[in-house]
Amino acid sequence: MSKHVIIYMPLIGEDLVQWAIADEKGALTTAVREGTLREAGDSVEGRRATLILPADDVLIAQTVVPGGSLARAQQAVPYALEEQVADDVEDLHFALGAKSRDDEYPVAVISREIMDDVTERCAEAGLRPSEIVPETLALPVLKSAEGDVSVWSALLDHGRTVVRLGEYQGFVTDTGMASMMIEGALSSTDEQVQSSLVAFSLDGGTPLEAPAGLDMEVRHCDHRLALYASGLASSPHVNLLQGVYNPKKDFDKTWKPWRTTAILAACVCVVLFAGKWFEVRELQQQEAALDTQIAEAFSQALPNARMQRPRRQVQAALESIGAVNTDGFTSRMAQIASSLSTQPQTQLRTIGYRNGRFDLDLNTNDVPTLDVLKSELGKRGSLIMTVQSANRENNTVRGRVRIE
Repeated sequence: MSKHVIIYMPLIGEDLVQWAIADEKGALTTAVREGTLREAGDSVEGRRATLILPADDVLIAQTVVPGGSLARAQQAVPYALEEQVADDVEDLHFALGAKSRDDEYPVAVISREIMDDVTERCAEAGLRPSEIVPETLALPVLKSAEGDVSVWSALLDHGRTVVRLGEYQGFVTDTGMASMMIEGALSSTDEQVQSSLVAFSLDGGTPLEAPAGLDMEVRHCDHRLALYASGLASSPHVNLLQGVYNPKKDFDKTWKPWRTTAILAACVCVVLFAGKWFEVRELQQQEAALDTQIAEAFSQALPNARMQRPRRQVQAALESIGAVNTDGFTSRMAQIASSLSTQPQTQLRTIGYRNGRFDLDLNTNDVPTLDVLKSELGKRGSLIMTVQSANRENNTVRGRVRIE
């Protein structure tokens, strides 16, 4: 258990609270502070927080629900305790603790109105406690050196007494009535089990009278939060944040209205991503095809050269063979290229250059197309094209022309 902030709310409906930080062993590591709920929330700073409610507003009970289903127990418990509560069960919140071997559940019962008020105040203060625990179950369960002695604990708080009887039983009452109620609890226990009481006093006095047959020890307590920190670290308790008050349930309520929209948005993103992926894949294939064509053209133009920077290598080769008139060679090549670009049905197979003449090996769709190419060359300069041969191969005309 890591360090966490323990916050006590003395009165429901008021923002005045007390808080301190406890370590994993249940010892306070800071002084107890008092202030507003928002100030307490600011001190959490990412730590786990436990909010303790006064015992006056929470009933601790136990009931048996046969079977191992927690969901069934959550449905059955309100009606099993219906005779023990004064309010309508629909207006109450029932939080269950760990089930015993006898199918008995400890239950903390609190008004829904109070829970709504507490959780709303926490939300407004920016506080998100991981647990809300009744004061009764924040008291420590003490152990006796003798195994057959049951040790109860009590907090004497200026005329108010909170008593914890074992793991999941307890009550709160005026100190004047506490002795009688403890005596009643003592009479209902197993006669073979001896009980004792350790009373922690905040005011230094001993106004509580021990019932006959009950050993009582009074200890001074500096602050209630020190006692609660010890109890939360070492003893079982019931978290009131269950059901509709479970933070996860609250998140689900916020999330559900947007779930369909989020799913649709995710589907749209997947479709767009898939489309972009296919586009990139197609461009990569086109790039690979162009690389292959460049490699083939380079191999034909410079059969004995190793391709490293094809554009620069070809440019250097062209400059070397047309060194006498580089500009004229470049200009004539540009005219030939421009003329060929007007004939998409004509494909250049090879081109050769020697002594100022260009010999082209072409594939085209028909013989008249060569005449059109000749006309296009005439429009762009003084180049003259002569058809050397034109042979039909299947549906293609293979022509050899000379340009000079």
